Amino acid sequence: MFKVYLIILSVLICNSRTPLYAAQYSADMLKAYWESESSKMACDLTQPIPNYGAAFFSIRPEQPLQFGIYQLRSSGFKVGEANLSALPAPWRHEFTHLKTYPVYIDQQGQTQYLSVFGADAEAMIHVLLSTEFPTFTYINTYQGKNVENIRVSVSAVNFVQPYKDFMACRKQLLPYAMASLQDKIVYFAEKSTELNAQAQVDFVKIAQYMQEMPTTKLVIASKTYIVGKRDAKLFKPRAKKIIDFLVKQGVKRSRISTQTTFSAAVLQDKDNTFRVQIFGPDVLKMFWYHKGSIRLSIKERQYLDLVAAYMQHQNQTLIINSHTDGMGRRAKNQLVSQKRGDAIKLYLQKRGVAADKLIVKAYGERKPVASNRTRKGQAKNRRVELQFVR
Repeated sequence: MFKVYLIILSVLICNSRTPLYAAQYSADMLKAYWESESSKMACDLTQPIPNYGAAFFSIRPEQPLQFGIYQLRSSGFKVGEANLSALPAPWRHEFTHLKTYPVYIDQQGQTQYLSVFGADAEAMIHVLLSTEFPTFTYINTYQGKNVENIRVSVSAVNFVQPYKDFMACRKQLLPYAMASLQDKIVYFAEKSTELNAQAQVDFVKIAQYMQEMPTTKLVIASKTYIVGKRDAKLFKPRAKKIIDFLVKQGVKRSRISTQTTFSAAVLQDKDNTFRVQIFGPDVLKMFWYHKGSIRLSIKERQYLDLVAAYMQHQNQTLIINSHTDGMGRRAKNQLVSQKRGDAIKLYLQKRGVAADKLIVKAYGERKPVASNRTRKGQAKNRRVELQFVR
């Protein structure tokens, strides 16, 4: 009887240290097959695995090849550890691959994907062409405890022809992903409608994409629309410059439109609409103050937020020219002028503009642009002019 207790105790101890049971999945040896789906946006090669899910190769523009497996029905467990290795086919006994590959675990909704990428995924193609079986092994856990060992084998049977179709798809993939060309901002120099070199490169790529994908369209909006009428005058010729450039690249003019700011429909359409914003500093140059005030209003802070965003993409220097009206003592006006310029500099620094790119020039009452004899003239003189130095 004592021996029986020892046997039971040893079994319980072993079970507490190892998973409760193991499961193995693979495609039927005689019925294994691969399905290929092709488009200019994606190439997918899939092998259904009965009672489990599927194995797959997948590639998208500008992304590395992905090879992996996923389970169609979620077990509620989490994958704790996972590895990938190449095993010989059941009719062979020798091992030609001894390497194991690190596996990335990605949770998408209720489904967990076990994958390798890039060179490791490419290696799995050669494994299958060598009639070896890529095999994933992993441990399912529940509340931090190991509950089962899983092994999923991917069959090399009937792989060659679907693989050829997959490779043909890879050759005709678009060179660019829409996401990498989305939400471009075109920075214009002051008083200029010329496209910079980077913008031209981006629009050549967008044009190539739009020619391959005839349902796509492009909408141009203004980054500085909050300024109002002054912004519209500069937005139109700059937008026309972009449209003309794209038309020369072969894009139909009817597929390009302009909006003051992007509509909700445009923002939601991520798959068929390119969004481009025009950003020039011209409309952000002038600020006017109330008499004796050095505080920034809400609208002025909004403008300066745009100035800061513009400056972070430029190597130029910003000169802050501060002026007052001619009322009161000259020394006091000079001090107010300096404080106004310093307040703007400090605000821009807090928004990420380097201090060495900001220069304050306080002129006081010395450079009026209107007569100080009228209130209207005085209001025009109480100003800050931003000068973007090339």
